[in-house]
Amino acid sequence: MNIRGIGPWTADYVMMKSLHETSSFPIADVGLHNALKILLGLKEKPTIEEIKQYAVNWEGWQAYATFYLWRSLYDKEI
Repeated sequence: MNIRGIGPWTADYVMMKSLHETSSFPIADVGLHNALKILLGLKEKPTIEEIKQYAVNWEGWQAYATFYLWRSLYDKEI
């Protein structure tokens, strides 16, 4: 079934937040890419393949890693 506006990101988010699926991973999320760029000191956003390499260490806990990475974007002093 296809529902306009509902795609992989939405499915991953629902699995993370509502179903508490710790291995769900919205790997294409822009915020995730931005957080990794900042935290790793990269000049450009990492590719999907690079993120997959980093995420090997998070296996089974990708949702938690994603939440922490998203949160890191809001911990900047103004």
